[in-house]
Amino acid sequence: MANYDCMDRSFSRGFYKYGKLIARHPLVFLISPILIMILLSVGLSQFSLNGNVELFLPEDCEARLDGAFTTDHFLIGTEGGDFLPNRELELFNRRGRLILTALDGKSALRQDFLVDLLRLDQEIRSFEVTLNYTVFTHEDVCQRFMGQCVDNEILKFYRGRLHEFENLTLTYPLSEIPTDFGLTIPAFIGPNLGGVKLNNASVVQGVQAIRLFYSLGTGPDEDDFADAWEREFLQVVDDFQNETSTMRIMRSTSMTLSAEVNEAAFTVLPRFVATFCILVLFAVCSCIMRDWVLSKPWLGFIGVISAAFSILSALGMLSLVGLEYNNIVSLMPFLILGVGVDNMFVMVAAWRQLSLYLSVEERMGRTFSEAAVSITITNVTTVLAFIIGASSSLPGVRTFCIYAGVAMFFVYFYQMTFFGAAMALIGQREAQNLHCYTCKKVLPREESPNKFYLLFCSGGISRTKHKGHTIDLEHRIMKFFHLYYAPFITRSWVKGVVLVCYVLYLGGAIYGCTQIKEGLTLKNLALDDSPTFHYYDLEDTKFREVGPAVSVILKDELAYWDPAVRGQIENLTQKFEKSYYAFGKEITQSWVRDFSRYWGAIELVWPDKAKPGKEAFMEVLTQDFLMDPRYQMYQLDIDFIQDNETGERTIRTSRFLVQTRNLLTYVDESKMMLGMRKIAEESALDVIVYHPAFVLYESQVGIIPNLLQTLGIALACMFLVAVIMIPHPVCAVWVTLCVISIDAAVMGYMALWDVNVDPISMVNIILCIGFSVDFSAHVTYAFVVAPKEDPNSRAGYALHALGMAILQGALSSIIAISALSTAPVYIFRIFFKTLFLVMVFGALHGLVFLPVILTFMGRCMPHRAPKEEKDKDAVAKQQTSKLLHNIPLKPRPGEQDKMVIDLHITTV
Repeated sequence: MANYDCMDRSFSRGFYKYGKLIARHPLVFLISPILIMILLSVGLSQFSLNGNVELFLPEDCEARLDGAFTTDHFLIGTEGGDFLPNRELELFNRRGRLILTALDGKSALRQDFLVDLLRLDQEIRSFEVTLNYTVFTHEDVCQRFMGQCVDNEILKFYRGRLHEFENLTLTYPLSEIPTDFGLTIPAFIGPNLGGVKLNNASVVQGVQAIRLFYSLGTGPDEDDFADAWEREFLQVVDDFQNETSTMRIMRSTSMTLSAEVNEAAFTVLPRFVATFCILVLFAVCSCIMRDWVLSKPWLGFIGVISAAFSILSALGMLSLVGLEYNNIVSLMPFLILGVGVDNMFVMVAAWRQLSLYLSVEERMGRTFSEAAVSITITNVTTVLAFIIGASSSLPGVRTFCIYAGVAMFFVYFYQMTFFGAAMALIGQREAQNLHCYTCKKVLPREESPNKFYLLFCSGGISRTKHKGHTIDLEHRIMKFFHLYYAPFITRSWVKGVVLVCYVLYLGGAIYGCTQIKEGLTLKNLALDDSPTFHYYDLEDTKFREVGPAVSVILKDELAYWDPAVRGQIENLTQKFEKSYYAFGKEITQSWVRDFSRYWGAIELVWPDKAKPGKEAFMEVLTQDFLMDPRYQMYQLDIDFIQDNETGERTIRTSRFLVQTRNLLTYVDESKMMLGMRKIAEESALDVIVYHPAFVLYESQVGIIPNLLQTLGIALACMFLVAVIMIPHPVCAVWVTLCVISIDAAVMGYMALWDVNVDPISMVNIILCIGFSVDFSAHVTYAFVVAPKEDPNSRAGYALHALGMAILQGALSSIIAISALSTAPVYIFRIFFKTLFLVMVFGALHGLVFLPVILTFMGRCMPHRAPKEEKDKDAVAKQQTSKLLHNIPLKPRPGEQDKMVIDLHITTV
């Protein structure tokens, strides 16, 4: 085989010396990490939790920039609460929100239901709240326009008219509402009704749900009062729900979702405690053998403790520097426990393959030279995956990746120090033939005086009667992989079956990839079965016909007094209205269009007033048009600036609103936003389109191409690490192909398991690269370096050496995340589903698919053949050097016979 392993040899030599150093000074490496952990844990005193929903929305995106511009120019009158809900500037404005459905499942548009609805509305408007010795009601904190609290159009339609319910005709989406002056005005009731059933004349026959908004003032002095009102609002609604016999009420406020996000972070705490205990039990049991000296139950316990140290250190250090915790970070401890225990099994497996007659110092050196390289590869690739994940535009996901990346560093640190020192101390106990529990010296199994002693006390090897004996002290699972599983899976007919299964596996993955759905909904951030969850669920299912009112903003200072300019704006408006996702001109609110009509009427009645030019235009606009009650709402759509010297007013920026519809899926939301942006970009005017919900839609735009691009970068980084640290480029190629196969299957079967591709699951998929490397890298490497020529024998060699470690690693990781499968939060469950698929498919590749595929490619892949030596010392030296990645170590005087016996033990 060509000499590709210079880096591997260098790392192995370095870790060999480091392992011997730990064996010489175990207490230093044991106590120092504990002191570091305690010191870092002090940072937990600065721990803070951030449950802001904005953490799950993109931070650096076009919608954020457009939103900043819109806020700068149209934050008009909001400090006094004088605003309209359809011109909102924030996604989570202060308001109480209700969705009401009939308890009997029938239409909500009936008299008894509406009687209760108006009674609930009256209670909401009249309950009193006390804050800082001030008593106030909704009237005192409501969002106002023209001096009146903003009302719900559907309530305005029925209020005071229920006695003539049978004679009322409600049309959709516009309906005529009577005024105090005996006139009627059109009202847009679309946002209030969900699941609408119409007849041919657009008359409402029934509705499945009614939605109400109680918007509050947004001034800084009103915030505390609004917060207090929202809390009391929830209580009043819950009390009414207990009284009513007609309706089911789902409620939400600006803070309920954030409160549930905070609560979700604590719901996993009992699950983490249970997971920790189960993992301790699993680790301890995995380290027990029938030999009471070679059993290492305390080492299994310390392996889990080492992972816990990593979690505490990461939380303490990052809390100390001010990085706030959020509920996604709650997933990190489960992840770190699984990975940390996995590394422990790799170390223990390397220790078990070495001769019991070697000194503890020698065994530690060889263990580290063998296992530390594998652990380093795994940690480097995983940390790289977290670094790539930290580039996410979602602040919450970015914080999770930082926490997890730092914790992974500490996993490696404590594994190389604290756990290594514990292994050296337990190795000293083993060398002295002490019982794993009592630490009392015991006899070897072959010298047991009776059956009871054989079962419960004996263990280890005889230091005086070893010559001529072939001692079988191999773990039974390792023996199973060597004697039974490897010969079975390398049979010709079994390999054929495995290849057929692999084709079916790929077929299922490809089919699943065609079923991928995109989108993250707000309900997925709430606790399952909570009122907030059901509120957003009903919004998603019943209120899709009517979308948001999108602001089309004209950024330039235009000559609005020029009819040609107004005509240009009108043409642009009509382009937006012709969009599939727009309602049409009946619901569009354009001050330019209405002013043009108004101007035309003035030209007929007062021709002297309608003079050409800017001065007459501004006079009519400001003193007549915007003062007319019919058009006062347009005061919120025009941003005036005034010359300090002349006092002349000019329109700096203005906007018109286009009402959207038919946003039936998350894809429709993204298409609507992109379609409107395209119309704006194609316009000769400088135009942007904006609604606060665009920030949410932005997270769904191009998510699949972005995912594939990011996966490509992550794979390239992983391949580079593999080429550098694995001793043959063939290994790197096969590792990369396996990772692609695993990730493609994860994406496909996630879709079949009802997991959407959203920014959170996207990061999970990227992180899968770091975890899936572990399964394939070790098997491919072991196959390449196997000192055999027959491909079947080489596959058997790889399975014998690593089968047990792969199985234990996959099981420990699944145990670590299994508690999340019952978590009452969507993002926790998709984390479980993603990593579960990675572990299952990774183990399937490492134990089934990859060994079989390598047997077909083995003739084309290099191998290490043992050199023939004449004397016993040379044979022992050559065979034992295999365990050290060809580190040329000379046996100590008198150890040649021991090494020959070791060869019998480790190569059964």
